[in-house]
Amino acid sequence: MEHKKIEEAYNETFGGLTMFYRDCELNPDYISKYRINQILLERRFTDVSGFAEGLSTNLRYAIASNKAKDLTQINPAVRKYRFHIISAPSNYKVLDIYKIGTQTQILLLHFDEKFKSIFSGTTSNIEEKVIGMGRDSFDKKIQMSPNAALHENEWKDRTQFPIGMSDDGHFFLASTDTTKNEEKPENIIPKKETPKNDVSPQEPSNPTEEKKSFWKRLFS
Repeated sequence: MEHKKIEEAYNETFGGLTMFYRDCELNPDYISKYRINQILLERRFTDVSGFAEGLSTNLRYAIASNKAKDLTQINPAVRKYRFHIISAPSNYKVLDIYKIGTQTQILLLHFDEKFKSIFSGTTSNIEEKVIGMGRDSFDKKIQMSPNAALHENEWKDRTQFPIGMSDDGHFFLASTDTTKNEEKPENIIPKKETPKNDVSPQEPSNPTEEKKSFWKRLFS
């Protein structure tokens, strides 16, 4: 695979990357079906929140994306959810599955369909960095109290279904494992881990929030 195409995919995917969250109570058998490096296809719109506090359900999807649309700009009433939406269909790579006790965090990377062959066949040091930060974040946030707004029935109804599979637990896409014939483009992105087109990624927050480094802002 040409390094130029890999570089394009990584710059476009990681530039302006932001973390979003989606908690739900999911059948443990469904959770056990996910595999690290698996590529998922989600046919439905993905409703996500910019909030990540305590977890009262058994599963949290942590989704890294730079294409989630902020619906609070359209409807101020959904600001209490910090409501964002990822258009359908969408593609995700399972970067990590991290379990503490009975609660699990599945870390997903959202990428464009045109880069499917790249993300299904490579891993990188950038992904490893995101995984490490994601685990540290979950360790801290699982100690917090859950966000009350995200327990309202309106929000729970929008986020109760699993990502990448039907309500009866069947994946929309045949399982894809990228551990075979993988190529690690370690030198594609500079060691500082910031893609060329980075636009100061951050979790959705108050505009006056203090500036932070790329990785600190991603999971703060």
